[in-house]
Amino acid sequence: MGMDKPSFLFLLLLSAVALVFAYQTGFAPSSPYPAIEALGLSAFLLICASLLIGPIAVLLPKLGLPLIGPRRSVGLAAFVFALLHGLLALALALGWNLAYIFASTSLFLSSIALLILLAIALTSNDWAEHRLGAGLWKNIQRFNYLAFILVLAHFILQSRGLPYLSASPSGLNLAELALLLLGILTILLQLAGFVTMRRRRAQSEEEKSAAGGASGA
Repeated sequence: MGMDKPSFLFLLLLSAVALVFAYQTGFAPSSPYPAIEALGLSAFLLICASLLIGPIAVLLPKLGLPLIGPRRSVGLAAFVFALLHGLLALALALGWNLAYIFASTSLFLSSIALLILLAIALTSNDWAEHRLGAGLWKNIQRFNYLAFILVLAHFILQSRGLPYLSASPSGLNLAELALLLLGILTILLQLAGFVTMRRRRAQSEEEKSAAGGASGA
């Protein structure tokens, strides 16, 4: 009996996170805080994964629709990794000095992103959806797009192994390069999904109008 799609998704993501940690701690250019970087890269990976499920469900329904349910769990996992990344960075790299956050564009953006992810995580349950109402709940959840942009900016600004992008390059980092490409893919598929949904809605409205005109005649 084959593995169902949600189980395969979690296995794939677990393997990807394990590869990120293995690479960062064993093969990446030297870093004083490889675990912190691995947590951050894993958080970005999971954020991308959570955002990819929606457009895949639109573009490839047979593949993506079974993954809509697990998407919430992927998003929560992304928040957990981002929180651990932030706490370890604050403790080990910044010595709990919050002033560094306001002095660095990258850290300030990532802090805002973490607060957004916290709000999304706290409302990612049926109770919150019922209490807030579908409209407000959905608007809160849509802030994950802003969180993605902020995290992407933080990722690029903090990167050490992206040629021509890193402020202080320390050699090519394959994990960072792969995740940058994943981020670009996420943006492209989001755009493709949006355009496809708009086209389908327009086609549906045209069909309704045509049906209404035919019935009126």
